[in-house]
Amino acid sequence: MFIPYSVVNPLITVRIPRRLPRPGEVLVRLGETVEPARIVAQTVEPADFCIVDVARELNVPVKKVKAYLKVERGATVSEGDVLASRGGLGGQVARAPINGAIMGSGRGRLLLEAEPQTVQIAALVPGLVVEASATDGVVIESTGAFMQMGWGNGKEAFGVLRVVVRAPRHPIRTKHIDAAAQGAILVGGSHFDEETLEQAIAMQVRGIIVGGIPPSMIPRLEALEFPVVTTEGISMAPMSQAFFDLLRSLDGREVSVSGRMRHRWGTERPYVMVPMPARGAAPVNPETPLVVGSRVRVLRGPYTGASGVVSDIPKGLIQLETGARLPGVQVDLGGKEFVLVPFANLERLL
Repeated sequence: MFIPYSVVNPLITVRIPRRLPRPGEVLVRLGETVEPARIVAQTVEPADFCIVDVARELNVPVKKVKAYLKVERGATVSEGDVLASRGGLGGQVARAPINGAIMGSGRGRLLLEAEPQTVQIAALVPGLVVEASATDGVVIESTGAFMQMGWGNGKEAFGVLRVVVRAPRHPIRTKHIDAAAQGAILVGGSHFDEETLEQAIAMQVRGIIVGGIPPSMIPRLEALEFPVVTTEGISMAPMSQAFFDLLRSLDGREVSVSGRMRHRWGTERPYVMVPMPARGAAPVNPETPLVVGSRVRVLRGPYTGASGVVSDIPKGLIQLETGARLPGVQVDLGGKEFVLVPFANLERLL
Protein backbone atom coordinates (compact mmCIF):
# COMPACT_ATOMS: atom_id res chain seq x y z
CA MET A 1 0.00 0.00 0.00
CA PHE A 2 1.29 3.48 -0.92
CA ILE A 3 1.35 5.78 2.11
CA PRO A 4 0.18 9.17 0.72
CA TYR A 5 1.12 11.42 3.64
CA SER A 6 4.32 12.88 5.08
CA VAL A 7 6.21 11.84 8.21
CA VAL A 8 8.52 14.16 10.14
CA ASN A 9 10.24 13.43 13.46
CA PRO A 10 13.39 14.94 15.00
CA LEU A 11 14.53 11.68 16.62
CA ILE A 12 13.25 8.23 15.84
CA THR A 13 14.51 4.72 15.20
CA VAL A 14 13.34 3.53 11.80
CA ARG A 15 13.74 0.34 9.82
CA ILE A 16 14.75 1.11 6.25
CA PRO A 17 14.19 -1.61 3.60
CA ARG A 18 16.98 -1.90 1.00
CA ARG A 19 15.55 -4.16 -1.69
CA LEU A 20 16.86 -5.40 -5.02
CA PRO A 21 14.69 -4.89 -8.14
CA ARG A 22 15.00 -8.64 -8.82
CA PRO A 23 16.47 -11.63 -6.90
CA GLY A 24 20.22 -11.49 -6.47
CA GLU A 25 22.90 -11.80 -3.79
CA VAL A 26 22.86 -10.31 -0.29
CA LEU A 27 26.36 -9.34 0.84
CA VAL A 28 25.86 -8.68 4.57
CA ARG A 29 24.77 -10.80 7.52
CA LEU A 30 21.99 -10.43 10.05
CA GLY A 31 23.28 -8.42 13.02
CA GLU A 32 26.06 -6.74 11.04
CA THR A 33 26.70 -2.99 11.43
CA VAL A 34 26.91 -1.09 8.14
CA GLU A 35 27.90 2.39 6.97
CA PRO A 36 26.03 4.33 4.24
CA ALA A 37 28.46 3.47 1.42
CA ARG A 38 28.50 -0.26 2.17
CA ILE A 39 27.11 -2.38 -0.70
CA VAL A 40 24.56 -4.66 0.96
CA ALA A 41 23.14 -6.50 -2.07
CA GLN A 42 23.61 -6.84 -5.81
CA THR A 43 21.98 -8.40 -8.85
CA VAL A 44 22.42 -8.55 -12.60
CA GLU A 45 19.84 -6.95 -14.85
CA PRO A 46 19.18 -9.16 -17.90
CA ALA A 47 20.33 -7.93 -21.29
CA ASP A 48 18.03 -5.48 -23.06
CA PHE A 49 17.63 -5.07 -26.81
CA CYS A 50 17.67 -2.05 -29.08
CA ILE A 51 16.74 -1.70 -32.76
CA VAL A 52 18.56 0.82 -34.95
CA ASP A 53 16.68 1.74 -38.14
CA VAL A 54 19.71 2.24 -40.38
CA ALA A 55 17.68 2.76 -43.57
CA ARG A 56 15.81 5.66 -42.02
CA GLU A 57 18.87 7.25 -40.43
CA LEU A 58 20.84 7.12 -43.67
CA ASN A 59 17.79 7.86 -45.81
CA VAL A 60 18.44 4.96 -48.18
CA PRO A 61 16.26 2.12 -49.49
CA VAL A 62 16.15 -1.00 -47.30
CA LYS A 63 17.75 -3.18 -49.99
CA LYS A 64 20.84 -0.90 -50.12
CA VAL A 65 21.59 -0.74 -46.38
CA LYS A 66 24.07 -3.62 -46.47
CA ALA A 67 26.47 -1.63 -48.66
CA TYR A 68 26.81 1.06 -45.99
CA LEU A 69 27.24 -1.13 -42.90
CA LYS A 70 30.51 -0.81 -40.96
CA VAL A 71 29.86 -3.70 -38.55
CA GLU A 72 29.09 -7.39 -38.85
CA ARG A 73 26.89 -9.73 -36.84
CA GLY A 74 28.54 -10.64 -33.53
CA ALA A 75 30.63 -7.45 -33.38
CA THR A 76 30.93 -5.66 -30.03
CA VAL A 77 30.21 -1.93 -30.13
CA SER A 78 30.32 0.98 -27.70
CA GLU A 79 27.82 3.80 -27.44
CA GLY A 80 28.54 6.28 -30.21
CA ASP A 81 30.37 3.86 -32.52
CA VAL A 82 29.55 4.18 -36.22
CA LEU A 83 27.29 1.34 -37.38
CA ALA A 84 26.77 2.60 -40.93
CA SER A 85 27.53 5.72 -42.96
CA ARG A 86 27.10 7.25 -46.39
CA GLY A 87 28.34 10.36 -48.13
CA GLY A 88 31.86 10.48 -46.69
CA LEU A 89 32.98 13.29 -44.35
CA GLY A 90 29.96 15.28 -43.23
CA GLY A 91 27.56 12.64 -44.57
CA GLN A 92 24.82 10.74 -42.76
CA VAL A 93 25.79 8.34 -39.97
CA ALA A 94 23.98 5.74 -37.86
CA ARG A 95 25.59 5.30 -34.42
CA ALA A 96 25.22 2.77 -31.62
CA PRO A 97 22.89 4.16 -28.91
CA ILE A 98 24.20 1.69 -26.30
CA ASN A 99 27.13 -0.56 -25.42
CA GLY A 100 26.45 -4.06 -26.68
CA ALA A 101 26.74 -6.55 -29.53
CA ILE A 102 25.20 -6.82 -33.01
CA MET A 103 22.80 -9.77 -32.79
CA GLY A 104 21.14 -9.58 -36.19
CA SER A 105 20.06 -7.48 -39.17
CA GLY A 106 17.18 -7.32 -41.60
CA ARG A 107 14.71 -4.98 -43.26
CA GLY A 108 17.22 -2.16 -43.07
CA ARG A 109 17.65 -2.43 -39.29
CA LEU A 110 20.22 -3.73 -36.81
CA LEU A 111 19.39 -5.54 -33.56
CA LEU A 112 21.72 -4.70 -30.65
CA GLU A 113 21.89 -6.63 -27.39
CA ALA A 114 22.94 -4.47 -24.45
CA GLU A 115 25.55 -5.61 -21.95
CA PRO A 116 24.06 -7.05 -18.75
CA GLN A 117 24.21 -4.48 -15.96
CA THR A 118 25.20 -5.16 -12.35
CA VAL A 119 22.89 -3.34 -9.95
CA GLN A 120 24.31 -2.67 -6.48
CA ILE A 121 22.32 -1.43 -3.48
CA ALA A 122 24.19 0.54 -0.81
CA ALA A 123 23.05 0.72 2.81
CA LEU A 124 22.52 4.51 2.42
CA VAL A 125 21.95 4.86 6.18
CA PRO A 126 24.28 3.77 8.99
CA GLY A 127 22.83 1.13 11.25
CA LEU A 128 22.22 -2.49 12.12
CA VAL A 129 21.02 -5.19 9.72
CA VAL A 130 17.87 -6.51 11.43
CA GLU A 131 16.48 -8.51 8.49
CA ALA A 132 18.41 -10.25 5.72
CA SER A 133 16.90 -12.27 2.88
CA ALA A 134 19.06 -14.68 0.93
CA THR A 135 18.19 -13.05 -2.41
CA ASP A 136 15.98 -9.97 -2.01
CA GLY A 137 17.76 -7.48 0.26
CA VAL A 138 17.94 -6.30 3.85
CA VAL A 139 16.28 -4.07 6.43
CA ILE A 140 18.54 -1.65 8.31
CA GLU A 141 17.65 -0.17 11.68
CA SER A 142 18.93 3.37 12.11
CA THR A 143 18.27 6.27 14.49
CA GLY A 144 18.05 9.97 13.68
CA ALA A 145 15.82 12.70 12.32
CA PHE A 146 13.47 11.20 9.74
CA MET A 147 11.37 13.06 7.15
CA GLN A 148 9.23 11.47 4.47
CA MET A 149 9.04 13.49 1.26
CA GLY A 150 6.22 14.14 -1.18
CA TRP A 151 8.14 13.49 -4.42
CA GLY A 152 11.56 12.26 -5.51
CA ASN A 153 13.41 11.75 -8.78
CA GLY A 154 14.50 8.17 -8.00
CA LYS A 155 18.15 8.89 -7.12
CA GLU A 156 19.96 8.50 -3.76
CA ALA A 157 22.96 10.06 -2.02
CA PHE A 158 24.72 10.55 1.31
CA GLY A 159 26.47 13.83 2.08
CA VAL A 160 26.67 16.96 4.23
CA LEU A 161 23.47 18.98 4.67
CA ARG A 162 23.74 22.68 3.78
CA VAL A 163 20.78 25.04 4.22
CA VAL A 164 21.22 27.90 1.71
CA VAL A 165 18.10 30.05 2.29
CA ARG A 166 16.73 31.87 5.33
CA ALA A 167 13.04 30.97 5.17
CA PRO A 168 10.81 28.24 3.70
CA ARG A 169 9.29 30.70 1.21
CA HIS A 170 12.67 31.49 -0.38
CA PRO A 171 13.67 29.63 -3.59
CA ILE A 172 17.24 28.51 -4.28
CA ARG A 173 19.00 30.98 -6.59
CA THR A 174 22.28 30.69 -8.47
CA LYS A 175 23.89 33.06 -5.94
CA HIS A 176 23.32 30.45 -3.22
CA ILE A 177 25.40 27.80 -5.02
CA ASP A 178 29.11 28.54 -4.67
CA ALA A 179 32.26 26.49 -4.12
CA ALA A 180 31.04 25.51 -0.65
CA ALA A 181 28.13 23.67 -2.28
CA GLN A 182 30.39 21.12 -3.97
CA GLY A 183 29.57 17.66 -2.65
CA ALA A 184 26.82 19.02 -0.37
CA ILE A 185 23.09 18.30 -0.22
CA LEU A 186 21.37 21.67 -0.46
CA VAL A 187 18.17 22.74 1.29
CA GLY A 188 16.04 25.46 -0.25
CA GLY A 189 12.60 26.77 0.56
CA SER A 190 10.05 26.81 -2.23
CA HIS A 191 11.64 25.71 -5.54
CA PHE A 192 14.42 26.39 -8.07
CA ASP A 193 14.61 27.14 -11.79
CA GLU A 194 16.58 25.75 -14.77
CA GLU A 195 19.41 28.25 -14.38
CA THR A 196 19.87 27.27 -10.74
CA LEU A 197 19.83 23.59 -11.68
CA GLU A 198 22.61 24.14 -14.23
CA GLN A 199 24.65 25.91 -11.55
CA ALA A 200 24.07 22.99 -9.16
CA ILE A 201 25.27 20.51 -11.80
CA ALA A 202 28.34 22.63 -12.56
CA MET A 203 29.24 22.86 -8.85
CA GLN A 204 28.76 19.08 -8.44
CA VAL A 205 26.22 19.23 -5.63
CA ARG A 206 25.20 15.85 -4.26
CA GLY A 207 21.48 16.50 -3.80
CA ILE A 208 18.70 19.09 -3.43
CA ILE A 209 15.80 19.27 -0.95
CA VAL A 210 13.07 21.87 -1.63
CA GLY A 211 9.37 22.49 -1.08
CA GLY A 212 8.24 21.73 -4.60
CA ILE A 213 9.06 21.73 -8.31
CA PRO A 214 6.91 22.54 -11.37
CA PRO A 215 5.63 19.61 -13.46
CA SER A 216 7.60 20.85 -16.48
CA MET A 217 10.90 20.02 -14.77
CA ILE A 218 10.13 16.37 -13.98
CA PRO A 219 11.80 14.83 -17.09
CA ARG A 220 14.92 16.92 -16.55
CA LEU A 221 15.17 16.01 -12.87
CA GLU A 222 14.61 12.29 -13.46
CA ALA A 223 17.63 12.30 -15.79
CA LEU A 224 19.97 13.71 -13.12
CA GLU A 225 22.68 11.70 -11.39
CA PHE A 226 21.87 13.13 -7.92
CA PRO A 227 18.63 13.11 -5.88
CA VAL A 228 16.06 15.90 -5.85
CA VAL A 229 13.24 15.52 -3.30
CA THR A 230 10.36 17.80 -2.34
CA THR A 231 8.33 18.09 0.84
CA GLU A 232 5.16 19.34 -0.86
CA GLY A 233 5.14 17.17 -3.98
CA ILE A 234 4.76 18.59 -7.49
CA SER A 235 3.94 22.23 -6.83
CA MET A 236 5.45 25.67 -6.30
CA ALA A 237 4.47 25.62 -2.62
CA PRO A 238 6.99 26.65 0.04
CA MET A 239 8.44 24.00 2.30
CA SER A 240 6.46 23.12 5.41
CA GLN A 241 7.71 25.17 8.36
CA ALA A 242 8.11 21.97 10.38
CA PHE A 243 10.40 20.47 7.74
CA PHE A 244 12.40 23.66 7.29
CA ASP A 245 12.96 24.26 10.99
CA LEU A 246 14.14 20.70 11.52
CA LEU A 247 16.49 20.76 8.52
CA ARG A 248 17.91 24.13 9.55
CA SER A 249 18.65 22.78 13.03
CA LEU A 250 20.62 19.93 11.38
CA ASP A 251 22.68 22.12 9.04
CA GLY A 252 26.21 20.75 8.68
CA ARG A 253 25.36 17.15 9.61
CA GLU A 254 25.66 14.15 7.32
CA VAL A 255 22.36 13.23 5.70
CA SER A 256 20.92 10.34 3.68
CA VAL A 257 18.52 11.22 0.86
CA SER A 258 16.43 8.72 -1.09
CA GLY A 259 14.29 9.89 -3.98
CA ARG A 260 13.03 6.41 -4.79
CA MET A 261 9.28 6.05 -5.29
CA ARG A 262 7.13 3.01 -5.88
CA HIS A 263 3.34 3.26 -6.01
CA ARG A 264 1.96 0.24 -7.75
CA TRP A 265 3.85 -2.86 -6.61
CA GLY A 266 4.69 -1.92 -3.05
CA THR A 267 5.32 0.90 -0.65
CA GLU A 268 8.30 3.17 -1.06
CA ARG A 269 8.44 6.87 -0.29
CA PRO A 270 11.26 9.37 -0.76
CA TYR A 271 12.85 10.32 2.53
CA VAL A 272 15.57 12.32 4.24
CA MET A 273 17.33 10.92 7.29
CA VAL A 274 19.99 12.57 9.43
CA PRO A 275 21.72 9.90 11.56
CA MET A 276 22.11 10.77 15.26
CA PRO A 277 22.94 8.86 18.45
CA ALA A 278 19.99 6.88 19.85
CA ARG A 279 18.41 8.06 23.08
CA GLY A 280 15.91 5.31 23.70
CA ALA A 281 13.87 5.87 20.57
CA ALA A 282 11.57 2.92 19.83
CA PRO A 283 11.83 1.29 16.38
CA VAL A 284 9.18 2.50 13.94
CA ASN A 285 8.50 1.35 10.40
CA PRO A 286 7.92 4.50 8.26
CA GLU A 287 5.71 2.46 5.93
CA THR A 288 3.10 1.91 8.68
CA PRO A 289 -0.29 3.28 7.50
CA LEU A 290 -2.32 5.80 9.46
CA VAL A 291 -4.59 4.39 12.14
CA VAL A 292 -7.18 5.89 14.44
CA GLY A 293 -5.18 7.81 17.06
CA SER A 294 -2.30 8.81 14.72
CA ARG A 295 -1.17 12.42 15.25
CA VAL A 296 -1.22 14.50 12.06
CA ARG A 297 -0.79 18.05 10.81
CA VAL A 298 -2.73 19.59 7.90
CA LEU A 299 -0.44 20.90 5.15
CA ARG A 300 -2.90 22.50 2.74
CA GLY A 301 -6.48 23.73 2.47
CA PRO A 302 -8.60 25.78 4.88
CA TYR A 303 -7.08 24.07 7.96
CA THR A 304 -3.41 24.54 6.97
CA GLY A 305 -1.13 24.32 10.02
CA ALA A 306 -3.73 22.76 12.30
CA SER A 307 -2.78 19.54 14.09
CA GLY A 308 -4.93 16.84 15.58
CA VAL A 309 -5.66 13.14 15.86
CA VAL A 310 -7.13 10.76 13.29
CA SER A 311 -10.59 9.92 14.64
CA ASP A 312 -11.96 7.84 11.75
CA ILE A 313 -10.74 6.26 8.50
CA PRO A 314 -13.77 6.00 6.20
CA LYS A 315 -13.90 3.24 3.62
CA GLY A 316 -13.65 4.42 0.03
CA LEU A 317 -13.47 8.13 -0.83
CA ILE A 318 -14.37 11.12 1.34
CA GLN A 319 -16.55 14.00 0.10
CA LEU A 320 -14.78 17.37 0.47
CA GLU A 321 -16.42 20.81 0.69
CA THR A 322 -15.15 21.52 -2.83
CA GLY A 323 -17.14 18.55 -4.14
CA ALA A 324 -14.04 16.47 -4.86
CA ARG A 325 -13.96 12.84 -3.72
CA LEU A 326 -10.55 11.62 -2.53
CA PRO A 327 -9.08 9.01 -0.15
CA GLY A 328 -8.62 10.53 3.30
CA VAL A 329 -9.45 10.50 7.00
CA GLN A 330 -11.46 12.33 9.63
CA VAL A 331 -9.28 14.44 11.94
CA ASP A 332 -10.18 15.64 15.43
CA LEU A 333 -8.70 19.15 15.69
CA GLY A 334 -9.84 19.57 19.28
CA GLY A 335 -12.70 21.62 20.62
CA LYS A 336 -15.18 19.16 19.12
CA GLU A 337 -14.09 20.14 15.61
CA PHE A 338 -13.91 17.20 13.21
CA VAL A 339 -12.82 17.69 9.58
CA LEU A 340 -12.31 15.45 6.56
CA VAL A 341 -8.81 15.76 5.08
CA PRO A 342 -7.30 14.00 2.03
CA PHE A 343 -4.19 11.89 2.67
CA ALA A 344 -2.20 14.16 0.34
CA ASN A 345 -2.82 17.14 2.65
CA LEU A 346 -1.51 15.42 5.80
CA GLU A 347 1.83 15.25 7.55
CA ARG A 348 2.24 12.48 10.10
CA LEU A 349 3.69 13.55 13.47
CA LEU A 350 5.43 10.67 15.21
